Amino acid sequence: MNLCALAGQLARKAVVHGTDRKVVRFTLETRSSREEGEKDRINYVPCALFNPTPEAERLLVEGDKGLHVELEGRVTSSSYESKGEKKYQTEVIVFNRSLTLLKA
Repeated sequence: MNLCALAGQLARKAVVHGTDRKVVRFTLETRSSREEGEKDRINYVPCALFNPTPEAERLLVEGDKGLHVELEGRVTSSSYESKGEKKYQTEVIVFNRSLTLLKA
């Protein structure tokens, strides 16, 4: 089963692609605790939300860095070629029903 649950803050404002079938792409900043006394490790997780509700789209696009995001989704990987180089991309495809957005 491919299922992940994440919570963190919006790293930057989201970008909307498409008009008929919208995709909102955003980056989630998550923190991992380390041993006591060490700084938290910051992770940046690319996410894609297909056919968002108008409210979710507005909050993510207008969102401040402090917007708290909780979600569930599935991890996907793909590869493509750009300028003769093979590139790899991993992102989380967000389940619409699982998205929770809370202003800080």
